[in-house]
This record gives sequence, structure tokens and C-alpha cells, in this order.
Amino acid sequence: MMTAQEFSGHLSALRLPISEASQLLGVSDRTLRRWLEGEEIPGPAEAALRAWTQLNARNLPWKPDAISVFDDDQDQIERHRRHTQEMVALLHRVEARGGPKNPWTVDLSKNTATFGPFEVGLYRLQSGGFSLSNYRRADIAPDITRDMPFIEDAAYCISKAFGKARASGPALIAVAEYTRQHSSIFARSGPKLLSAAETNRRRREIEALADKIDAIAGPASEGRATYAQFEALLSELHKNGFFPEISLISAVAHAMV
Repeated sequence: MMTAQEFSGHLSALRLPISEASQLLGVSDRTLRRWLEGEEIPGPAEAALRAWTQLNARNLPWKPDAISVFDDDQDQIERHRRHTQEMVALLHRVEARGGPKNPWTVDLSKNTATFGPFEVGLYRLQSGGFSLSNYRRADIAPDITRDMPFIEDAAYCISKAFGKARASGPALIAVAEYTRQHSSIFARSGPKLLSAAETNRRRREIEALADKIDAIAGPASEGRATYAQFEALLSELHKNGFFPEISLISAVAHAMV
């Protein structure tokens, strides 16, 4: 049973104010405050909070879409609560058997995951998450019951790809912001100092490259940009004598490669 302290900890981890938490859990603010004061927390609310926290820790979307929240569509919010819990249960099942047994290739630009003759499609939800849309295999007739472990492995790999993609956007933005903030600090070659005009031109070129890095952050968050695109821009920065901090580059590589 979840204690009031644990309940408060989950709300803090998710950065959920009381008003928003009560809406997402389908209860009144007064009820939620009673839970925080020590009243027993019902199982459905506890299960939802634990699922949200686990998805959040994996960098996966856990909130309903903004329209459902704005309209206070409790039916859709409830559907989303069930979906998040089903997703967490799936992830746990795969991990309980040692993780995916096969190297699925996930292509978020095509909304597919493939392995050998298997192909699983995904549908992007308005909340930023996904659900599986179709399944097929090229060697024999598909059988969902027989092939469920393969399908679950695919969903697990898709979730990992979503988590990495969501991390890549902020990582790219961090590089772009650092580049703009330090655009006047770049290496110069040769004994001759650059003129004021040449220095300003170099700084503008560096800032223009920062804008291009910013521009791929959005697509990258959806799995629609590649590390090769970032590497090309990073190479241009190096040619201009600008070298972002290694930790920032490593964060992009970790998220996109």
C-alpha cells in the first residue's frame, strides 16, 4: 500500500500540482488532499501513479494529450491511464525474461520496427506516446497468440527508441545554446589577427550553425533526424574554430546513436 509520503514523492517527481493530479486521477482536489494527509489511497490511483513515474524515469510520455486535459475529457483521460499501465506491464514482462531476445530495428521516421520476417507498425498518439497499429510476418501466416513474445519485444525496442529520441531534442538545444552564448570564442590559425569585420563574420557563421542545430532538435525528438546530420554541422563548427564542450556532444551522441 502506498503511504502518504510515497504519494507526495510521486507527485514531486512528476511535478504534478494538486489540481492537475486530481484531474488526471479523476478525483476532487479535496480527495487528493486527504490522501496526502494519510487517508488510504485506492489501488487504481496508486497503480496509475506508479506507472506514470516509471514511464517518466524512462523518458517516455505519460500525460494525456493537451486537448483531453483542456476539455477535461475524463473518458479519454481514463483510457490513457489504462494505456500507460498496460505499457509498463509490457516493459516489465520483457525485462523479466531478460530483455528482447532479438535485435529489432526501429525506424521512427517510418513508424516501423523490423526483425527478419517480422514487421510491427506503430501509431503515434497525440500525447507523444505510441501504440502498436499492425503486425505481419513474411515467412508464415501471423498468429498473435503464438508470436506475442516477438510483438512485445518490438514494443519494448520501440519504447527505447522513443526515450532516446525524446532525449535528443534537449541535448541538441543545449549544444545550440552553448554555441550562441560563446560564439565569440573561437580558435584562430596563423600569426595574423582577424580584423573586427572578419571576427564578426566568423561569429555570425557560428551562430548560423547554432540555428541549424536548433532546427533539427524538433525532428530529432520525433526520431526524424540523424546523428549524421548533427555531425555535419559539428564539422562546420570545427572548421570555424569552434568546439562545444565534450559533455554536450556526448549527450547528443548518447541520445541519437
